[in-house]
Amino acid sequence: MTIRRLFLLFVVTLFLLSFDLSLKFSGNLVLAQETNNKKTLAKVASLANVDKNEITIGDKIKYEILVRYRGDVNIQFPELEQIGVFTVKKTGGIKEPEREKDDYFVIKRYYVLTTYEIGRQTIPHLKIKYKDAHGENEVTTNEIIIDVKGVMKEGETAGDIKDIVPPMGISTNFTRLIIWIAAGLGILLIGGSIYWLIGKRKKQKEEQKFEYIYRTPHEIAYEMLGNLLKEDLLAKGLAKEYYYRINDILRHYIENRFSLLAPERTTEEFLEEMAHTDKLEDNHKVLVQELLEHCDMVKYAKYKPSRIEAKETYDLVKRLIDETRQIMEEKEVIVKR
Repeated sequence: MTIRRLFLLFVVTLFLLSFDLSLKFSGNLVLAQETNNKKTLAKVASLANVDKNEITIGDKIKYEILVRYRGDVNIQFPELEQIGVFTVKKTGGIKEPEREKDDYFVIKRYYVLTTYEIGRQTIPHLKIKYKDAHGENEVTTNEIIIDVKGVMKEGETAGDIKDIVPPMGISTNFTRLIIWIAAGLGILLIGGSIYWLIGKRKKQKEEQKFEYIYRTPHEIAYEMLGNLLKEDLLAKGLAKEYYYRINDILRHYIENRFSLLAPERTTEEFLEEMAHTDKLEDNHKVLVQELLEHCDMVKYAKYKPSRIEAKETYDLVKRLIDETRQIMEEKEVIVKR
């Protein structure tokens, strides 16, 4: 009797394994499968994969979900802004399913993800809803492990964090204060006397011409970029100050040129507003987003860029200004007589 039971168990196990292998993709990638209420395998399966399992903090990865099914099935991918510790930067994929030779269909959706959390992180299971002739159901994807590394190389250590410098004490030397007050009163007395003597002379009325030249946003930005380059902050080891300045120049140019409130808002708030405006071309929107996110990494994530990266950032800001600057046939001149 025991031998017969063992034989039956062996046959059932062999049958289930052979049926499971029929629902694999090529390349030995096993799909997550969904079962219905009658304990039979449904004809819907999903697979999640990424283009790389090891990234540096702030890098972007492409997370793709493939759903394979047969018959009249309507797949409903979730609209996500966050997947675990990963932020969704972009969503895309094929709109229509692709038909395979075995009468199965494959539909894909991808999400571009990024994170600022260091260490071994997990992209969790996602539930993909679908509808078929039996009603609504769902299939679950596999989870994926991502190794997120910091920007410091192996063997390097972070510098000690210095304490906040205490405020300087206020001087209580009243003698020095009295001397300064007396000197100020003396200067006012001498200035008043000179003014009174000049006032006694015969004044000649001269026509004075004042020109007020309107400066375009790109002229102001070019001047500020030139001043930043002359200060050579990178050579002085002030990379963070350099990026604060170039970020400020970019935001004020965008505000002056396109009337978008860039300086007063966070990067996320400004990018949300920029996404709904038609004042910038799409390629310029992408360039502005990449510049602001790169500056944020240096300002807040303690990322230390190379001199080449800093020079490329400068050139990209200048290129954006060159391509979007306001063209005027002549400057507006206001004359006051």
